[in-house]
Amino acid sequence: MASNKKVASLIAKKHKISKKIEDLQQMCEHQDKVIKSIRENEDSSTTVIRRVCDNCEKIVGMPTQQEIFNFLDGTR
Repeated sequence: MASNKKVASLIAKKHKISKKIEDLQQMCEHQDKVIKSIRENEDSSTTVIRRVCDNCEKIVGMPTQQEIFNFLDGTR
C-alpha cells in the first residue's frame, strides 16, 4: 500500500510541475526560436523536427523544408 501512495504522490507532483511549465510557457514571448529534434510525445522514442522556443522549450511551429535541410546538414 505504501507503494501506491508513493506513486500517487509522484503523479501529483508531476502534474503540478507540468502546470508550472505550461504557465511559464504561456507567459514567454518566444522571441528566440531554434530548430530541434524532439520526442514526438512523452512516451515515444520517435523524434520529430520542430521549431522550438529557445527560452521555454515550447513547440512554436513547423520548420520550412529548407530549415529541415539546414538542420540535418549541421547534425552530420
